[in-house]
Amino acid sequence: MKRILVIDDDSEIRYSLKRVLEARGFQVLLAASGEEGIEVARKERPAVVLSDNRMTGITGLETLQHVRSHVPHAMVIIMTAYATTQTAIEAMKHGAFDYIVKPFELKRILELTERAWQAHCQLHAADGSSLPGIDAQDYIEGMVGNTEPMRDVFKLIGQVAPSDATVMITGESGTGKELVARCIYRHSRRNNGPFIAVNCAAIPENLIESELFGHEKGSFTGATNQKPGRFELADKGTIFLDELGDMTLPTQTKILRVLQEGEIQRVGGTETIKVDVRLVAATNKDLEQMVRERTFREDLYYRLNVFRLRLPPLRERREDIPVIAHFLLQKLSTKSKSPLRKLTAEAIQILMEHDWPGNVRELENTIQHSAVLSQGNVILPSDLPIEVRESARRKRRETPEKAGGNTGSISSSTKAEKDITPDPTSPASKDSPDAVGTLRAPRETAIEDYTPMAPPIPSHVPGQLGFGVQLDLTSTLDHMYKQMRNDHPRALLMAVEKEMVLRALKETDGNQLRASDILGISRSTLRKRIEEFDINSR
Repeated sequence: MKRILVIDDDSEIRYSLKRVLEARGFQVLLAASGEEGIEVARKERPAVVLSDNRMTGITGLETLQHVRSHVPHAMVIIMTAYATTQTAIEAMKHGAFDYIVKPFELKRILELTERAWQAHCQLHAADGSSLPGIDAQDYIEGMVGNTEPMRDVFKLIGQVAPSDATVMITGESGTGKELVARCIYRHSRRNNGPFIAVNCAAIPENLIESELFGHEKGSFTGATNQKPGRFELADKGTIFLDELGDMTLPTQTKILRVLQEGEIQRVGGTETIKVDVRLVAATNKDLEQMVRERTFREDLYYRLNVFRLRLPPLRERREDIPVIAHFLLQKLSTKSKSPLRKLTAEAIQILMEHDWPGNVRELENTIQHSAVLSQGNVILPSDLPIEVRESARRKRRETPEKAGGNTGSISSSTKAEKDITPDPTSPASKDSPDAVGTLRAPRETAIEDYTPMAPPIPSHVPGQLGFGVQLDLTSTLDHMYKQMRNDHPRALLMAVEKEMVLRALKETDGNQLRASDILGISRSTLRKRIEEFDINSR
């Protein structure tokens, strides 16, 4: 049931909102104060709450906090005539869905309320459903995945870790090369020794030799003390050189000597120092191409390439994305000491359709971003970064039949979606002159049996519609208006909307993804319209 609570100490505002919201199919509850609103919310558990901010008694912001504690999935919209920066920040900090400034247009408040209702429906559908639970102890290494490419990686780590062989890890940025290096170290015979990680790209060219090999006092300006290098510090352990491809040729020469002779010299020193170090290197560059271009030493390349381990990009193991996302949410929950959040099925689908050029690092940033924006403990598609959503949308348009592996046919509606179908006995269904109009179509309208209501549109009068169809748009609209005005006097727009939905579904043979794209609405909105109009695929 589309239950909404309006809290305002102005009786005229309560009456006006009740009138227009009931006309849109909402069951409207009223409260004249924040205290009364909290009691109503606790008993009736509304889906959406519209609350004034400055009222007699407690404020709307205080009411918001109490309502959210009693009804976590309620979408609260703050109405205020005092739109200060502080009000906006405080409202969103305490979990408001949105806020609106008085005076406002009824169209604006209706749009905002519908959005809040849809968000509540998504939370309702997601309630009780989540990804299969995973045990964080199973992924203590920080590497998550059960696809074939990752199983191959785990096998190779298990084979190479016990040896002292030099390992070259390749892969795109963000694939987790340092995680693999640390995993190799932990499972090696050197795990009681040090693990030293060095990002070669982050060290200035004039300092990298000093950082790697150390320096003697007075060897250069600023060298006030003797300093051991990273190789010395890693003695009897493992050193990890990340972004090795960014090293200069002179530094490469000294790295080669370490690998060949097991010895170094500090900058400005003459003493040869023996070191017992295992080298694990990583790069996202094409070393073979660099060798051909003479920007990377060939002899060093062959010394490093004893054991090559390639990490697959995230787009090559999309089936791992849900589990990785859940792992990251668990990690975030533990770190921030907050409740564990979960993703809706639709949000997961969007994550799986994005190509992730930044790989796991980008996914982790996305999860953190979405957790901040989420309402309650559920992450909705609208909480995801817009670039991720747009990427998924483009991919669906490019491959509509393959996106997500689901054609989105009419018959695929979930039980959760059916549970939140608007109540046919709502006030909007009554024959009221004040009703904005909610059309209830005849039960079980099948798309294969659908026949357009209006006769064919005349095409003999010139006039471009934008895609090569010649027709008189004005006369056509006049004809359609007259006919549908007679058939649906109080629900004209809804009748037109039903016609467009049926036509789009018939054109796409019931494919919801393609139909929603044609109509310019989201798939969830299309599903809602299908339920409202009682359309099925018999």
